[in-house]
Amino acid sequence: MVTMSNLKIPKMTFAKRKKAPPRATKKSGKSYVVSVRLDEEQYQTVQENCRKSGRKLSDYWRHALLNAKVTAIATPEDMAILRQIGSMANNLNQLAKKANEAGFKLVEWTLKGLSKEIKSLYSRLSYDWRHN
Repeated sequence: MVTMSNLKIPKMTFAKRKKAPPRATKKSGKSYVVSVRLDEEQYQTVQENCRKSGRKLSDYWRHALLNAKVTAIATPEDMAILRQIGSMANNLNQLAKKANEAGFKLVEWTLKGLSKEIKSLYSRLSYDWRHN
């Protein structure tokens, strides 16, 4: 006969949770998360560069983001100058058409003036835009 005293019930024990190491409780001061989407090739390149640098992935990204030199595509002033150059290029095309139809002497003076104006606008573009 099985009685409660004969029945062996295993004693349930609960493992105590380990405390976090002291360094884990310090606040890092970093409270913002930046996410980036990469394709497979880009991701593999980043992983390889990270491995070569010997840093953790988060440290690698942080270092890359904070130390990268970013060049602006174009300032608003540059864009205005580029629009002017574009309209002048259109004028040049129209003058070239006239020159082909009526002869070059009729449009020579206009071409020289337009050329000087384009050169002066180009010199006003920012250094970064002219050298990229």
